Amino acid sequence: MDAHPPPAGSPTLHLLYGLVGSGKSTLARRLEAEGPAVRLTLDEWMMRTHPGLALEDPAYGERATELRGLLGELAEQVLRTGADVVLDWNCWSRQRRAEAIAGARRAGAEVVLHRLTTSLEESTRRARARQEAGAAFAHAVDAAGNSHLAGLLEEPSEDEGLRLVVHR
Repeated sequence: MDAHPPPAGSPTLHLLYGLVGSGKSTLARRLEAEGPAVRLTLDEWMMRTHPGLALEDPAYGERATELRGLLGELAEQVLRTGADVVLDWNCWSRQRRAEAIAGARRAGAEVVLHRLTTSLEESTRRARARQEAGAAFAHAVDAAGNSHLAGLLEEPSEDEGLRLVVHR
């Protein structure tokens, strides 16, 4: 745990963790409204700045990494104003969380990780339904893709310097 947590009343950086279709963006919108908070959604920014770039394209990962870096810098600026921020993308690895936590600490913010526990089957069903409904800024995912992601997820822990909130 961080030896020097931010003082009470500090802004909060909200991170999300869960499978595609687990409800991360729905929760992000709710946190934005309740905060109030600034929501930065990677999928929206990717689809707007790189229209037509498919998730399977080898360049996608590189572009997404660049964009996450820019959005992370923007998040720090917003946190310094005292406002909360929701990073609406999957913080599935300890490294990705560590980068976000470091930025939040530089801005004097606390960090909350929201862990969504929706099952693989239900997450995949929701993602498919969202895609079939033509939802804007939503990537297509199948059971194999979500299963692959499930194998990459690194379980979060409060010893990373964040507060963990589990959503069942």
